[in-house]
Amino acid sequence: YSMSESAGLCKLYRLFIQNKTRRIIVATFATNVYRLQQILNLASRYKRKVAISGRSMLNVIDAASKIGELTVPQNTIVDITKIKNIADKDLVIIATGSQGEPMSALSRMAYNEFDQVSIGSNDTIIISASPIPGNERSVYSVINNLYRNGAEVVYESLENKHASGHACREDLKIMH
Repeated sequence: YSMSESAGLCKLYRLFIQNKTRRIIVATFATNVYRLQQILNLASRYKRKVAISGRSMLNVIDAASKIGELTVPQNTIVDITKIKNIADKDLVIIATGSQGEPMSALSRMAYNEFDQVSIGSNDTIIISASPIPGNERSVYSVINNLYRNGAEVVYESLENKHASGHACREDLKIMH
């Protein structure tokens, strides 16, 4: 069976609790609107500002908000260029790059090529996606560089926190 979204939420919730004093950066698929809503809700619950990084992430959040599929809590979003004055414990960054794409926000952060965000020892990076077959090398290269920069990284092989968008064998049997 595939993991439910509610089980994934419980794990994200626990990670927010465990990282109260750290900056949290979550990399996920921009198109996973439900996951984006979960992250926004958790950030709001813990009184954290949210910076969005990545063109596709910005576009999806804007479009989903306009059609009512995503509710952005009031006064939660902050421009990525204005995060220097926000304490780590008060910030969540939602970023593209869960698949190690070379020009994605997370990759640029990992390789110190992102002007607004420098990864350091007070960062917890949550990669909320499993590597798509064929992307493993680039995903783990990004993860290795995040570790080299001093960050804590939570990803699939350490803790299964990603509810797949695809049905597993037993789910398919139920459908049939």
